[in-house]
Amino acid sequence: MVELETETDRRDGVTLVRGLVTNTRTTRQLIRLSSRLDGPTWPPRRDGARPAEWTDGCWEGVVEPGRRRGFGFATPAEPIPEPVELVTARRPDDGERRAPEAVLADLEDHAPSRRTVGTPTDR
Repeated sequence: MVELETETDRRDGVTLVRGLVTNTRTTRQLIRLSSRLDGPTWPPRRDGARPAEWTDGCWEGVVEPGRRRGFGFATPAEPIPEPVELVTARRPDDGERRAPEAVLADLEDHAPSRRTVGTPTDR
């Protein structure tokens, strides 16, 4: 089973939606979520770029067994009780090729240590 929790906050004419998707199944799940709000979906931006999980106003990502992932977006639409719907939850095919952007989005942020990179005074 896949569980979905959401909450909304309305500020200055913008609705902020936050949520968690939890995979209680024993296999990894490819999850697709969609906004139910009557308006455009504005995904978050990281360094000016849209995260790879967001395509055409929908969030799609792999959630490992017993794990959960957070998501969020903004919209000018008024909030409703259930702002997000679970479109699909399925086991990813073994041979299914994922877009490079989706693979990168699943990786944790990493920065090399100062010792590895060095500082300008080390050169």
